[in-house]
Amino acid sequence: MSFVVAYVYVICCSIHLCHLGPWLYLVYAGTLFDIIPPSITVYGFADDHTANKRFVPTLTNEMDAIRDLQDCAVHINTWMNSNKLKMNNAKTEFILFGSRHQLSKCQTKEIIICGDVIKSKTCIRYLGAFLDETLNFKDHITKKCKTAMMNYYKIKCIRSYLSKEATETLVLSLVISHLDYCNVILFGISQTDLYKLQRIQNMCAKLVLNRSKYDSAKQALFDLHWLPIKARITFKILTYMYNCHVGNAPSYLINLLNPQVSKRSLRSSESSIGCCGVPYNKNKTFSDRSFSTIGPKLWNELGTNVRNSESLDTFKCRLKTLYFENYFELF
Repeated sequence: MSFVVAYVYVICCSIHLCHLGPWLYLVYAGTLFDIIPPSITVYGFADDHTANKRFVPTLTNEMDAIRDLQDCAVHINTWMNSNKLKMNNAKTEFILFGSRHQLSKCQTKEIIICGDVIKSKTCIRYLGAFLDETLNFKDHITKKCKTAMMNYYKIKCIRSYLSKEATETLVLSLVISHLDYCNVILFGISQTDLYKLQRIQNMCAKLVLNRSKYDSAKQALFDLHWLPIKARITFKILTYMYNCHVGNAPSYLINLLNPQVSKRSLRSSESSIGCCGVPYNKNKTFSDRSFSTIGPKLWNELGTNVRNSESLDTFKCRLKTLYFENYFELF
């Protein structure tokens, strides 16, 4: 069954709490989730909160979902007024997530939040990531590449005055960091979009080593011991999986995973110890790219010596060694 997610991004502006600090602010605002209706799912980080409602794309379900979101916004606004906070309606955003076929069945173009009309958007920015309505992340890649290229050309202008170590430090902090930010959401994107990120990394590697644009990019990355973009994405996902495996990850990630249940007890089943169950999904467009699906798939493909690493640093070292053993197959 297909679903559409109606998503409201609410920014709460604090007037009198600017000196409380993050921990005291979270304590102060912790009761917000107590007044949220059970039909609405709310996620919050500091003063940014998102409310979402899933529905099958029919006219009745759509109207009910929009009404629930509008009522939820009223409850949030009432809670803020009673706690000396203010909802920033000017920065409140509304978007529908789904496939193109699902979205074509939806008719809502705007919602009313506490008297203000909020028009539906095709892309929003949340915690530095750009989320478009079909979740193909083309806008995210375009904006990140634009920022990365601006910083790349600035470094290139002063490359002759920099040492190799200084250039590498600047490139990693000002260019590669934009390519790595939220890169786990990019798993499963098209090779065309992935190449846009890879091209920038190739240019950065040649810049650090002061090589010509005609030199081999793969060899430059290998000499710097940099993993290519595709491998960096899976590396980050597997790092999260290891933290979930040892219990150091947030509970909302750990709860997405289940241990693999072996139907028969065989000697070969010993290699499946520590593996995670891979859920079956009918919706291949979005579900197969989710952390609960792709995380266990990648985790189960690792050898037991990597999965059973004693610490996170050891796991990263072994995983990177594994990738570089098959380096030229990663492209």
